[in-house]
Amino acid sequence: MSPGLDLRIIIDGDCSHLYRQREQVKGRVSLGLNGREGVDGLKVSFIGICATENTRQIHASGNMEEISPRCEYGERIELFRFERILISGCILEARKHSWNFEFVFPECTNPRYSRWTQGSKYMKEPHPLPPSFELQTDIPGGQASISYFIEAKFIRASSSMTNTAIQPLVYQPKTPNTPLDPLLMSRCLYAQIWKLRKESRGVMDKAFNKMSRKSAIDTGSIRIVPTIHFPERVAPRQHIPLYLSLSLGQDSFLGENNQIDCTIDSLTVSISTYTTIMWGKQSNPPEETVAKHVTCISKQDMNQPVLLDMRTKLTHNFRLVDDIECVPSFKTYTITRRYALTTAIGIKCQDRKLTIRSTTSLEILPRIPLSPMNARFLEDDGVPVDPLPLYMPREPSTEQAPDYEALYSLSPTPSTALSLAETRSSSLASGALTPSTVPTTPASELERPALEELDARNSASKWLARARQKVASDARR
Repeated sequence: MSPGLDLRIIIDGDCSHLYRQREQVKGRVSLGLNGREGVDGLKVSFIGICATENTRQIHASGNMEEISPRCEYGERIELFRFERILISGCILEARKHSWNFEFVFPECTNPRYSRWTQGSKYMKEPHPLPPSFELQTDIPGGQASISYFIEAKFIRASSSMTNTAIQPLVYQPKTPNTPLDPLLMSRCLYAQIWKLRKESRGVMDKAFNKMSRKSAIDTGSIRIVPTIHFPERVAPRQHIPLYLSLSLGQDSFLGENNQIDCTIDSLTVSISTYTTIMWGKQSNPPEETVAKHVTCISKQDMNQPVLLDMRTKLTHNFRLVDDIECVPSFKTYTITRRYALTTAIGIKCQDRKLTIRSTTSLEILPRIPLSPMNARFLEDDGVPVDPLPLYMPREPSTEQAPDYEALYSLSPTPSTALSLAETRSSSLASGALTPSTVPTTPASELERPALEELDARNSASKWLARARQKVASDARR
């Protein structure tokens, strides 16, 4: 910032507010001058940027051992840009000036790019705005970001010097009609069918197989088909239900004396994050995928029974943490963010150990506002959690705490000078600012005092009153 000039952007309300599509952004541009200044122009812009940067080493003639300088790649794409000229070609006096502005977040990107010039992997048509995003890669200088901000530029008339002020904004799209409970999908894992040998074959089974001409089929085994039930789309704070069901194969059946006992021995659930970043404008631009795997659930020795043709619940209160890492899935020109849900289930069935593995795509939706989720937020035991009351400021209370000596005087035990001195010192040390909620004297001792004790208590009260007056007079001196 140049000396004698103070350029600022002030947003109405909270600067960390989470904006949605079609939401207004209001504020003002403040300019403070210490002297008269000729102005060539002052404009405010509302911009959305998708930027990627990276460096790579280029090895000439295929020599991988030769150390070569790193080549820089990068691209900066504008998702949208709205500009307004506040003033131009005038002279401002030495004081503080301000101008109001108002913008609206669009629903989709504005520019259209040709795949012949930008590459075949670019999105040609306008698409919904991606959320605010920032990522640092392991490659030196590698980063990717999606940012939205208000920019103010002040151009002096006397020189070509430009002063700039930037105020970043946080944006996240809103998905309409998001269900409170995610919808479940089913996938039969036919590639993981396993066979179990029957314990015995009865006479009726042999006769049935001979009459139905199924002698070519291995009727001495039972085929078990696992099915995993999972959600494809889920939002932060939503429960992620996972179920497992086991069923017999098409050509398998159980006899009267056959029974299958299966139990779940272990469970591992992990979520993988894949961020694909592209640099450059070639037909085949350099590309990198940053992967991150997080183990969410790991259980051993569960010993949970599984019944045939019935869904068995695997997760209880399994929810996404609503933090900076939980970015909604999106795809834009040079950055793509997607997720995958991996489940590994250890099964014990007739003294055999088997492992069922399933990897499915998981689309993370934008967070749902907290108000409709309060009524459905359940813990493991299914008891709804009552939300905390909203903070309401109030005036400080002027009520004084009760006198400890007055409470102590209810005790039938006669007070001595030593005990009263100890009580007085402890009362002064504690401050006696907060009223006691629990009685300091046992309930058994809170009895109606006898008439003969009234004189002793009255004398003690008079002694306390004289002692207080003496302390007050000493304090005045």
